[in-house]
Amino acid sequence: MNEILADLGWSGWFASQISDDEGDLTPLRVAEVHRTRMAALGADGPVDIVAPHQNSADFAVGDWVLVNAALTVQRLLERASVLDRLTAARDGTGAATQLIAANVDTLFITTSCNADFNVARLERYLALAAGAGCVPVVILTKA
Repeated sequence: MNEILADLGWSGWFASQISDDEGDLTPLRVAEVHRTRMAALGADGPVDIVAPHQNSADFAVGDWVLVNAALTVQRLLERASVLDRLTAARDGTGAATQLIAANVDTLFITTSCNADFNVARLERYLALAAGAGCVPVVILTKA
């Protein structure tokens, strides 16, 4: 396994998802998701990638994708964990899921102990971490 990919979070679990006929594809970790473009990190550094037949909202920072030589996404690998939240659907049909991040092992939750301190908010973030299977680390500032 490439040491740079390992530093980015690549593991045997992700490698096991690649079939024999996908050996010519390159694994990259999504680093930025914008409305019309995405950027990723790989063994050769940062690159811009495209997913012409998919909505960028289907991807999260931290996802692992397989791309061809033209840097076009061929497949999204299964996520080990996902942080998401419910939002109001834009078409008025109810709630929609918004991806926040994927494949996160440890979630650092930072909050100030000043007048803005909110126990309910902290509990929501802890529940989010638990639901995603992340290890939460709470950092209190301005104690």
